Amino acid sequence: MKLSVNDWQDFSLKKDIEKLNKLVQRACDVGSTIVFDIVVAFGAVIFDRLFDFADHKIAVVIYIVTFFLIIASLARLFFIKIKAFLHGELTFIASRSIREYIDSFDNEIWCYVMMSDSFLDLLTDNITADDNRKTFYYSQTCFWLNKAIIKLFEMSQKLEKIFDDDNGKVKRNRKVSIARLINLLDIIFNIKEAVENKKGDLTLSDEDLTSNKLYHETLNDFLSKVHEDLRVDIERFRNDANNNV
Repeated sequence: MKLSVNDWQDFSLKKDIEKLNKLVQRACDVGSTIVFDIVVAFGAVIFDRLFDFADHKIAVVIYIVTFFLIIASLARLFFIKIKAFLHGELTFIASRSIREYIDSFDNEIWCYVMMSDSFLDLLTDNITADDNRKTFYYSQTCFWLNKAIIKLFEMSQKLEKIFDDDNGKVKRNRKVSIARLINLLDIIFNIKEAVENKKGDLTLSDEDLTSNKLYHETLNDFLSKVHEDLRVDIERFRNDANNNV
């Protein structure tokens, strides 16, 4: 049984929640800042009341402890800020990590393609739907497919680090099997062929749907890199020159 649009939307939402959870876990910087503010406020109160103590020895001990807490908090906050800065700089230099690309393939790109396929089912099955509804199904089919194409193209410069045809390396290095990429491309081109036929029935042009020719060319560029870097025979994916969806 094929999953519906709602099923794939739920899957996408689940992945978004997982990402959000990771971001929340990384938000310890905020917590550390709050702790630092509390310590500083506490220290200010102690310093203000320091000489109210009758026993100056106790006052000195409290002074030393408070001073140590403030210095420790400052050091921790400084370390966190430096770590965040360096991480940001390294992220800028290295762009996205290979792990992020692999996660994107597993959790985003496949979902986008299957969302597109689900809207294509709605377009195909609802024969009696009015033209506006059919146009909506068609545009959504193209929209989700184009999102997947853009995400794939972002991987173009790192294909050999993301994909592999050696099952041992795929499992050991947590890479993506080239067979999975080929399966995905098969589905993409099946959708492209189907929507090209539907476009004629709906008398739509590429300009009506945000320059689909651009995405067609982007996919061709990606296929060229797949052929060059992964040595995959891409002729099986070549549609005729008029297939601009």
